[in-house]
Amino acid sequence: MHRQDDSLGDDLAPRALSERLRVIAVSGGRLHLAADRAAGCAACAMRKGCGAAALSAGVRPAVIEIACPAGILVAPGDEVEVSIPGGRFLAAVGLAYLLPTMAVVIVAALSLALGLSDLWAALLCLPVLALALVPAARAERRGRLSRAMRIDAVYPAASLPRCGT
Repeated sequence: MHRQDDSLGDDLAPRALSERLRVIAVSGGRLHLAADRAAGCAACAMRKGCGAAALSAGVRPAVIEIACPAGILVAPGDEVEVSIPGGRFLAAVGLAYLLPTMAVVIVAALSLALGLSDLWAALLCLPVLALALVPAARAERRGRLSRAMRIDAVYPAASLPRCGT
């Protein structure tokens, strides 16, 4: 592990989530990180029978863009340990998954309580689902989740284990 700034990671909250991501680009004080959608799959005992692992096998990693803190020396190919407070992560998950699900369930229940047909219930659920996804899209556009992320450690590419060494 190689840290250029001793203040990195000192106050990592006990409920923070952390992940090691690969730097794919550095530009204008911003880091572009490759986030493998199934990073935990390699260590999972259920990997062979898991549909999520099979589906994500051919998918390119998502790119996350975060600000590069002052005093950090990072280059493409390096890996960084990124953390986010657990509360921020749960808020983002609730906004992206819980809010749309609850909105659709409530509208479907009200439709059935009013005696509407399944077709009308489904047609009413579609715009409600679209509207329930707006807060998550706005939060993503504003970069709220990426601003909550911080770099705790830098692992230079030269020090990373290589195949056959």
